Amino acid sequence: MNPSVGRIRLQLTAWYIAVFAVIIGAFGAAIYTVVDRQRDVGIEASLERTVDKRTRLVLARRIPTDIAQDSLLYERFVYVFDGQGEPFSPKQTLPWVQEFARQVLQDSVPKTELKRTPDGQVWVAYGKRFLGLSGRNWAAIAVAPNQALGDLYPSIIRGFALTALVALVLVGIGAAALAGKSIRPIERAFDQMRRFMADAAHELKTPVAVLRARADVGLQRTRTETEYQETLTGIAGEAKRLGNLVENMLLLARADAGEWPVRRSRIFLDDVLLDAASAARALGSGKGVDVEVGALEETPVNADPELLRQLFMILLDNAVSFTPNGGSVTASTQRNGAGCKVTIADNGVGIPAAAQAHVFDRFFRVDSARGRAGAGLGLAIARWIVNEHNAEISLHSEEGKGTVVTVVFPTA
Repeated sequence: MNPSVGRIRLQLTAWYIAVFAVIIGAFGAAIYTVVDRQRDVGIEASLERTVDKRTRLVLARRIPTDIAQDSLLYERFVYVFDGQGEPFSPKQTLPWVQEFARQVLQDSVPKTELKRTPDGQVWVAYGKRFLGLSGRNWAAIAVAPNQALGDLYPSIIRGFALTALVALVLVGIGAAALAGKSIRPIERAFDQMRRFMADAAHELKTPVAVLRARADVGLQRTRTETEYQETLTGIAGEAKRLGNLVENMLLLARADAGEWPVRRSRIFLDDVLLDAASAARALGSGKGVDVEVGALEETPVNADPELLRQLFMILLDNAVSFTPNGGSVTASTQRNGAGCKVTIADNGVGIPAAAQAHVFDRFFRVDSARGRAGAGLGLAIARWIVNEHNAEISLHSEEGKGTVVTVVFPTA
């Protein structure tokens, strides 16, 4: 794995874990806050019910005078104070509870208070003033310990923390797998870029070396005008090949970057193919290969006419180049259901079965089988043009029998 790609993978994994940890933390904090708030509300409601019960007992003259703890509600302590704030039941009480009772007697609205005692414990006090049968004011106070959730439910808190930790471990495993899957296109892009640079350097090296060699040979001694013309002709041929190679490489580079403009309009495939076939006849005549036009149905498409002509010229040029003297190349168009099909067939040398899956790869050549030197970029450009037009290209070939290339375009 490329070191930089490996770092990206680790960073993605770390980001996945960090984001999930933040989500779990926020979720846990939200749950803790809601539960804690509901617990506070529940405690206050419970104390209010306890006070109401004790008030009914006082009014019914059945108030117990010897205990402060409510027998029905665990750890709910209840006190009754007279109108002067003196403890009535039980007779002994804590100073802060008595002070709270006096505040309750001064206000007709029930009051709630949190009190931290010197021993560090926090209590919740709820008090309500009520009117006795004799017309005097009384105060009923209920208090309960206000323990933190961590103290009340330590096993639940620990369980949640442990579950969150296990979840993070599982997320880490899943994040590593997901990061690996996400990084594969980047790895392929890096590999493709490295191969492209290596192949491009190799392809550029050969014509440059030939140019230098021809120039060096021409300069070694004084030559005749005819010899100089032959040398310059060879140099011009290599320069043209080098220029075409550089032009194709730049086209693919701009295509990969999305910078090549595709100007679509409604055109007819048969017109573009007929024009390309006419130009290809000149190529075929030099090799003794007939370029024929088969069925031409009117097939409208939304496409870039210049790119389509380049596509057809690439396919026709390949067909002519790999067809021996006396052979033929046939181009045709026809409607194909909801699409338009272009077929270019030759009876040339064909392509080995093992190489057919790679013929559209950049810099791929089957020179030994087909007898032609080239950069191997033409069919890569053809595939890019096909993809830009949402079309499909397929190839069928048998060695010694020829090749059929089919391109299917969506109709306009």
